[in-house]
Amino acid sequence: MVCQHFLRIPRGSACFRFLIAVEAEAALRSSDMVKGPRTNEQSPSSVLRWVRPPRQGRTREQLGRILEAAEQLVSQQGFDRVSVAEIAAAARTSVGGFYRRLRTKESLLHALHERFCEEAKVTASAVLAPDRWQGIPTPAVLQALVDFLIDVYQERQGLFRAILVRAISDSAANQRSRELFDHLAAHMGALLQERRGDFEHPDPKLGAPFVLRVMFGTLNHFLMLPELREFPRAVLQRELARVLRTYLGVRAPHVATVRIRS
Repeated sequence: MVCQHFLRIPRGSACFRFLIAVEAEAALRSSDMVKGPRTNEQSPSSVLRWVRPPRQGRTREQLGRILEAAEQLVSQQGFDRVSVAEIAAAARTSVGGFYRRLRTKESLLHALHERFCEEAKVTASAVLAPDRWQGIPTPAVLQALVDFLIDVYQERQGLFRAILVRAISDSAANQRSRELFDHLAAHMGALLQERRGDFEHPDPKLGAPFVLRVMFGTLNHFLMLPELREFPRAVLQRELARVLRTYLGVRAPHVATVRIRS
């Protein structure tokens, strides 16, 4: 989950490792959802970026290199297809250096999942903050969140497949995933509560976890079934956002989507 549409900060840079706040920029991009002339209220856009909290110390730095290399290789090739030797070489260390930091390859997957959940919580706190979306119409906010989540899935396809499989039988992975979901649901609920006048759904606290389950369930389904992996991205973006708008009862007129960057 890497997309050519992203504005990428170099992964090795200090800037990339610090909290990156969600920024605002001008100009909504037009789409087939636009009805009527564009108003001033429709002009702001939001740039959503993945957050890497800072890590310090030589040991953390060495482990960070291993996890960074592993995440890239696993996301591209899949967990079972990547060897420890490949990961060690990409991290500029030895196989022995790998095992000094991680006891087994399975320990690596747990470490990757822990790191992902940590980053996802920090990212969600920034991305779903209600004040970050001031002046952005609710349909554009929903489209932006759909697009961003699709980007995240596309960057980490192999990693997510491995985590989904392990979480079925691994209680630790399952617990981390549940805690992450609860964090996301709480922040999504706060965002929807702030905008409850824009839709018909009577209970944002109830609606938030349903919105997330619709998005995650759909993307997990596409992720795990090979025949669906080539499904046109633009269609998936449009239709998934349509499902969310319909479920929440977002009031017309629908507006343009927001371009997402990570």
